[in-house]
Amino acid sequence: MSGLFSTLNTANKGLFAQQIALHTTSHNIANANTDGYTRQRVELKADLAYNLSGIGQLGTGVKMDSIVKLVDDFVTKQIRNEMGTLERFVSKSEVIDQLEVIFNEPSTTGLNFYLGEMFDSWQELSKNPENLTSKTIVVEKSKALADTINHISSQIHSLKDETIGQIEKNVLDFNSIVDKLESLNQQILNISITGQVPNDLLDQRDLMLKELGTISNFKTSFDEYGRVSIKNGEINILGGAEELYELSVVTDIIENIDSDGEIVNYTVFISRGGNNSDSPVEINIDNKGDFEIGKVIFTKRDGDIDSLDAIQITDGILSGKLKGYSEALKNIDDSIISLNEFANTLAKAMNIIHTGNSEIHNGVEFFKIENGKIEVNKEIKNEHNKVLSGVDYNSPEGDGSRALAIAKLRNTKLLLKGLDENNYDYNPSTMSIEDMVGGSTIEGAYGNIVSNIGISKEHSDNKIKNQMVLVGQLEMRRESISGVSIDEEVSNVIKYQKAYEANARVINVLSEMLDVLINRTGV
Repeated sequence: MSGLFSTLNTANKGLFAQQIALHTTSHNIANANTDGYTRQRVELKADLAYNLSGIGQLGTGVKMDSIVKLVDDFVTKQIRNEMGTLERFVSKSEVIDQLEVIFNEPSTTGLNFYLGEMFDSWQELSKNPENLTSKTIVVEKSKALADTINHISSQIHSLKDETIGQIEKNVLDFNSIVDKLESLNQQILNISITGQVPNDLLDQRDLMLKELGTISNFKTSFDEYGRVSIKNGEINILGGAEELYELSVVTDIIENIDSDGEIVNYTVFISRGGNNSDSPVEINIDNKGDFEIGKVIFTKRDGDIDSLDAIQITDGILSGKLKGYSEALKNIDDSIISLNEFANTLAKAMNIIHTGNSEIHNGVEFFKIENGKIEVNKEIKNEHNKVLSGVDYNSPEGDGSRALAIAKLRNTKLLLKGLDENNYDYNPSTMSIEDMVGGSTIEGAYGNIVSNIGISKEHSDNKIKNQMVLVGQLEMRRESISGVSIDEEVSNVIKYQKAYEANARVINVLSEMLDVLINRTGV
């Protein structure tokens, strides 16, 4: 009904609405620099009108429809995905950068330098084949080369362990965030069932999902309350009715060998949940299958992991830090394999020439490879005269033909695996190995190892640059929608202030009218 009290009620509703709008604006300003905060706005609309007979409808003021988040869910998802891709290449680049530092090429302390010095020492020995000092220099330069190879190998293995440790850490972080999201889902539900929208909690949810996306990709879905469910393919990680899984890491695989030297089975060591403070879980399997050291797998959250029934293996980690570290781990393994092949080929080739490729030859093997390390033969280290410079130890004075043949090995084209397969031609008359089809020089083979690392690093760095531009554009787009503009909010403060003052003025006028009606009319 119309009248003074109806007008008073209308003004009071306007006063309350502007007060809430001012409060929301204040909340926006206070969180202008809060990471992940989404700008909020009060949605106001006209209250139900009153039908005045014979005249029409009479307005009854304003009411608050809701307080909404200004967000574009599509942009939010894009940012999450592209941030995951960015972090993938950042983490990969960081590891490969360390790999480049280990090889330290080009430099005067790198392996290529010592390789050149060793071949140069054999060249000099060919000129002074009986000189003990020249033989000593050959031994010392060869020892320096072997020590450098072993040192690089040791550093690469240490980097591999560190990278697996990084994978474990990120797996632990991923599972920890999932646990926090599970708790947050319950808080969101508790507020949503009351009919209210938990905007600030939803911001926390989105921020956690963004952080989660930097670690690994996943699929999300949301129910009517705003609770999030997370899957990787068909593997359920959070929410849903299916059994829940968590991320874990394969940290080691051991071959179990019987008395005949045959592999019986494998023992797989699993860092459950990425928690390396606990002892790893051990399971025995007949076939190694898809298990790899450093591989991220999915294990059931509840119960023991004592069989393959509790494990899901997938290649579904397509982005994020875990993908980057996994790819870097592949680069590390390739480097280990290539360096081992390089060392084996170098040792085998030099031994072929130094011994004349004959068991009855009085020359001894120059290099030995034991326990994964290359070393100068102890016989030669202890007695430098056993360095063979001529055809044999009874060669005429001035015969440096074998030392020269080893020096020329520098330019011989070899296949890294070909020598192990005895797929080579040794010429006894020239004491040389014939060039192999498709092969490369020893220095060239080492250069390929370094080049492959450099190419991978350059590829990652280029991807980082591109992704930073893309993420920057998406962040700007998000800011234009969801970010807090201080100028805009201050403008809103003035607008709501004026509206508040106007409503307050209406109430003041109504108060005066009621005073006249009650106290001055004598009614």
